[in-house]
Amino acid sequence: MMSARRKKIQSKHYVFLLCWLVYAFAYFARVNISIILPELQHVFGWSTSQIGLIGSGFFWVYGIGHLINGYIGDKVSGKWYIFIGAFLIAISNLLAGFAKSLPLLVIIWAVHGFFQSMIWGPMIRILSNWYEESSRGKVATAISTSMVAGYFLAWGLIGSIMSSWGWKFGFWIPGFTILLYSFLWLSGICDSPNQQRTFTPHSLQAESNAHAISLRKLMKKNNLHYIILACVSKGIVKEGITLWGPLLIMEKQGMKIGSSYLLILMIPVMNLIGILLTGWLANKLNNNDSLIISISFATAGLACCGLLFFDHNSVLLSVILLGIASAMLHGANTILMGSIPMKFKKYNRTSAIAGILDSISYIAAGISITISGVLIDQNGWNGVLLFWLIALSGGIYAMVKYNQAEKKSALLIPAIKPNPSL
Repeated sequence: MMSARRKKIQSKHYVFLLCWLVYAFAYFARVNISIILPELQHVFGWSTSQIGLIGSGFFWVYGIGHLINGYIGDKVSGKWYIFIGAFLIAISNLLAGFAKSLPLLVIIWAVHGFFQSMIWGPMIRILSNWYEESSRGKVATAISTSMVAGYFLAWGLIGSIMSSWGWKFGFWIPGFTILLYSFLWLSGICDSPNQQRTFTPHSLQAESNAHAISLRKLMKKNNLHYIILACVSKGIVKEGITLWGPLLIMEKQGMKIGSSYLLILMIPVMNLIGILLTGWLANKLNNNDSLIISISFATAGLACCGLLFFDHNSVLLSVILLGIASAMLHGANTILMGSIPMKFKKYNRTSAIAGILDSISYIAAGISITISGVLIDQNGWNGVLLFWLIALSGGIYAMVKYNQAEKKSALLIPAIKPNPSL
């Protein structure tokens, strides 16, 4: 018979696969909008600032949703909560395919953002239940590759689907995909190694942790305000590239969606390389989060400089530079949204910390998308690139301060001596 240890190893790998797939399909049903936006602009005659409202509404609600759902994710069954989120993601995509007015689509996609925010925090909590602390870097890197799969599905298929069947199917195909998968998730996932896979009246209540402390004290103790500033920088640029990337390439190079989507597909490939490179750096640099994130931000900034000055006559160069920026920020995202929250499992705050960091990142993205839409209409794409450079510079500064604060905290620890009167 199979040993208990071997069964546990196989079970946690199966749990990881289910988590990987649910987030890949959630991303498929999310970044499809990047490919659909240029077609909506063409069909309905909407301006760039108008279609920017669709992305802004999503990011604002998505960010606020992470605050709410991150907190709830530490209290309830991730299995059922993620199922509900995935099911509603599917419904919102199906409804979006019927929307023919800008206000209606803005509302549907904003509500869709809340449903999307139900996935990440509870999923990270499930993974932290199954994997030991020493594996957090590898697990965070591996689960982040699911985002790349979502990009491949969306940026690789949606353009072809729309060319054949129209923009509505750009919403409907991802919607039906995650709808079907949500039931597979429900039948196969388990919140922790100690929990039954069957539903009981008590299964919505997650396992408690006696060592939980207030979030405010936890954040102050771990200098998370600097991490939050880095999340703002990452959110502005990474999500800006996600939303505007295809349109930037098409408008700057005068291309149409049918002739550009295969070339743009290089960006998800580079995102995968960026995530794997970050995992390699984490191993080589002993999980030095601040240094890894600083390297990622600096490299992304150099790529944005290249887009400002050197991409005017080459489509391939534009895609490569945009891909480098996107890849490095996806790598930083692995640390900020995956590895760092998993450090807080012992406080029973994994989902809450992931929710806070995601929330700040996407609220910043929502505000920046609105600003970017206006900048594009009034000043062209160079104004947006300068905006991104300023944001990345702020992120590097935050990481320098975080590193200094961490070193100061480490120096204070040996100074604490036992009280001889005890």
